[in-house]
Amino acid sequence: MNSEQKIVYTYGVFDMLHSGHVELLKEARALGDKLVVGIFTDEVAEEFKRRPIISQEQRLYVVEHLSCVDEVMIQDQLTPCKNIRLVKPHILAKGPGAGWGEGEETPGAGAIAEVGGVIVKLGYHDGISTSQIIKKIQDLK
Repeated sequence: MNSEQKIVYTYGVFDMLHSGHVELLKEARALGDKLVVGIFTDEVAEEFKRRPIISQEQRLYVVEHLSCVDEVMIQDQLTPCKNIRLVKPHILAKGPGAGWGEGEETPGAGAIAEVGGVIVKLGYHDGISTSQIIKKIQDLK
């Protein structure tokens, strides 16, 4: 790990980017000196939730242009282990979802321990979700 900069890694779909995503990314960035964000491929996103509305290339482009994000990379697996081993972050910042609940195994826990890092669970922001946005759009019909 780079001892000069505290690196934070987080990941997700980031489909239909909204204020909840931005708050999560800002919270993750505040934990260190550099924020690296893994963006699920379309295939992984579909395996995880559903086919994304916005393509991985477009999601990557939008997230990489947020001022709180220092670097983005594709995450081609559901768990962040491969990217954690590449980036060697000090912190794995985990937003709500799998591995967030009490007693649940956090995806990437073994990999972050291997590189000497820790897991920090981030809060749920503002009660908005991509699923809620999609439902609102569908209700407009």
